[in-house]
Amino acid sequence: MRSRILAPLALAATAALTLTACAGGAAPAGSGEPAVDGTFTMALNADPGNLNPLLTAGSPTHQLAQLSYDFLVYVDPATSEVSPWLAESWEETPSSATFTLRDDIVCADGTPLTAQTVADNITFVTTEDNKSALRGVYVPATASAVADGNTVTVSTPAASPFLLLNLSRLPILCDAALTDPESATTGTVGSGMYELTASVANDSYTYTRRDDYTWGPNDATAKTEGTPKTVEVKIITNESTAANQLLSGEINAAIITGADQERLDSSGFAAAESGAIAGEMYFNHGADRPTSDVAVRTALVQAVNLQDLAAVITGGRGIPSKSLVSTDPRACVDDTVTGNLPAFDPKAAAKTLEGAGWAKGADGIYAKDGQPLSLRFFYDSMGDTYDAAADVALQAWTELGADVEVTSGDSNKTVEVLLSGTDNSGWDISWEPIYVNLPSMLVPFFSGPAPAEGLNFLQVSNPEYDAAVAAATELVGPEACAAWADAEKALFAQTSVVPFADSIKKTYFNGAELAFGTRISGPALRVTK
Repeated sequence: MRSRILAPLALAATAALTLTACAGGAAPAGSGEPAVDGTFTMALNADPGNLNPLLTAGSPTHQLAQLSYDFLVYVDPATSEVSPWLAESWEETPSSATFTLRDDIVCADGTPLTAQTVADNITFVTTEDNKSALRGVYVPATASAVADGNTVTVSTPAASPFLLLNLSRLPILCDAALTDPESATTGTVGSGMYELTASVANDSYTYTRRDDYTWGPNDATAKTEGTPKTVEVKIITNESTAANQLLSGEINAAIITGADQERLDSSGFAAAESGAIAGEMYFNHGADRPTSDVAVRTALVQAVNLQDLAAVITGGRGIPSKSLVSTDPRACVDDTVTGNLPAFDPKAAAKTLEGAGWAKGADGIYAKDGQPLSLRFFYDSMGDTYDAAADVALQAWTELGADVEVTSGDSNKTVEVLLSGTDNSGWDISWEPIYVNLPSMLVPFFSGPAPAEGLNFLQVSNPEYDAAVAAATELVGPEACAAWADAEKALFAQTSVVPFADSIKKTYFNGAELAFGTRISGPALRVTK
């Protein structure tokens, strides 16, 4: 959870980015020649808070983890082709994945990273008492791992058709972090290209290159031309501010999703593009909440024009969602949304409520059994467009006859409200994009225990969804995707979750480029003169 709920996985084209100026606006800086021991400065739209990527679902944490932690394999975002990283080779079956690790991997603290370290990472995540946010997301809850020499085998009791792709997303922490997880909440304990050397919460994080790093994907090492000596991460919560600093050359990279794309595009900045869910609406199924009533959930969706919401929340640059899974590389590309959500019809919304026993009072607010339709709406505020979209929804729900209290927060507040378990009834409607590229990653969010014991923040119980998931996990290929599509449709049939907008997210660069991929990661970063 841009907290954004996991998985922070925006990927697309893989070609190296080059910087060429076009007409209009300020031109990107630099000649394009590799710089020696340069500094790469990037914007991050929210403070990560907890830096341990095994303990939080926050996207800012996982974005930073790309700098200081390594992964078992590298997955090409355009083709899903798998290539070496920590593992030099691998084998996969429907219920297991075996990785043979390199023998020269060294953690920043000087200790070796071994197959046993990898196995211990898997065990840490699957051990329920550790409360890992990645349990059931990147690592199946039923998975076990066994090391033998320089190989580690991860197995599941039943088929897990996306096991390799799931595990490819898992940041691998070093032994010290597994022994003392708190040590990784304010620092880095990894084998990655960069080590955190300074930090000021809500301001900046400074990473320094490890000159002994030699095991990156695509043969990337610390000595590769253009690899920056220092990475400076600045917390910039406003996209326009980030765009201004990119234009002025104060920063080298920023993720921009809104209207500022136009002036950056016209100024000739290179950008890595990726699709991502932008607007996703959830309803609290807690027994004491009005949204536990499917009629209320349905009426609230009927009352608001989802196409208008999509246009507003993406600044006119997005498209209606087709699935709960919008991030490449996707294993399944089925359109599960079209025709499966309540259609926009305010008059029908009123009839839906009245048919379920709700009656409008003299004050214009619906009530049932003496209880007014009072709703708490919380959303993750990721910029002006999100605030504007929330205003559109508020107006529609108010006109319907609901009394709506609106609050918003940054990524840390979102995790607190939705995932901490401190008050699972503190909201009725929430907006928060969950970034995943595999439908199996969504299962713990829509089934199982509620926070703090689990991730099911909706407190949803849907037997049809559970049955479709059970069927999907026993299948591979197109049949599996069809079953996963049935699972999503089961959620839509109960109006539990409503994906309504996908955005085109662009990471813009000035005086820098990516050697491969579309995500800012330690091995891929290059700075130019």
